[in-house]
Amino acid sequence: MVQSFNFTFKVLRNTKGFIVSMIIMPIFMIVLVSITLAYSNVPTVAYIGEKAPNVTNIKMMKIEEREKDYFLGISQGTLVIRTNSNGEVEKYYSSIENNPLIPLIENADKNAEVFTERPSINYSIGTMLFKLLTAAGLLATVLIQEKGNGILLRVKNSKTKLSTYILGKSFAIMFVYEIATLAILTFYKFANYDFGKSNIVDLGIIFTVALFISTGIYIFVAGVIKNEGLIWGISSGIIFPLGICSGILFPIEYMPEWMKTIAHLSPLYYMQHSITSGKLETVPIVIMLSISLILGLIGIRLIEKGR
Repeated sequence: MVQSFNFTFKVLRNTKGFIVSMIIMPIFMIVLVSITLAYSNVPTVAYIGEKAPNVTNIKMMKIEEREKDYFLGISQGTLVIRTNSNGEVEKYYSSIENNPLIPLIENADKNAEVFTERPSINYSIGTMLFKLLTAAGLLATVLIQEKGNGILLRVKNSKTKLSTYILGKSFAIMFVYEIATLAILTFYKFANYDFGKSNIVDLGIIFTVALFISTGIYIFVAGVIKNEGLIWGISSGIIFPLGICSGILFPIEYMPEWMKTIAHLSPLYYMQHSITSGKLETVPIVIMLSISLILGLIGIRLIEKGR
């Protein structure tokens, strides 16, 4: 297993363009998406006066009286308020009817902490989870190619256990993605992201769980199919719809009942909920890991049989 791990990692490292395409670019894209989603989710309300009201999760922007119409008509803001010296609202100016921000301000807890610019990880975590759950597609592609060119047969003839060879290769690819994951977690930490009820350790655990689940699934896929071109179709045609229904991209509360039912069949739902709730969904996660392990063992068995 150790030899398989070392050799696979060396091949990946020396493959032209691999570091850029599989590590640097995913890190860059996920960081960019994280920043975009985190900040774009924060509503902005402009205020005219000496002091802004103390409202959680709403960004307050001070403007002058002459800027009111410009803010309402051109910028992303839909609401302007006039405040007194104590930060109490005296008047609302809204560019839309029944503005949902007005009740948020009226019902705000006056003792709540003032809004800060810390981006929330909860708004972008789904992108990361989907990426990790499909990460072992690379492993499946490699294994299918090796089935086709006879490498796996030569491994068996060398009296090396095929299961050991596949596991070593799996851990090497997981290790590569763990490097990328560590870099992203480091960015989240030093960029002062708001983890809500979770923490950086929780995220690391869930990300690693996603990689283990992905590995078992895609070893099984490699044992079943013979054309690596189908890997993309499986990722986008099965896992992505499960992701859509799981609440990683859209709030599950607003989904129809049939989508909520599908959500509870998706690993992404439980991993997402573990992060947003700050409490690991231990039983579902153990069940998912067990299913992944069983699928992985079945996949190895199918590959050994020459499927």
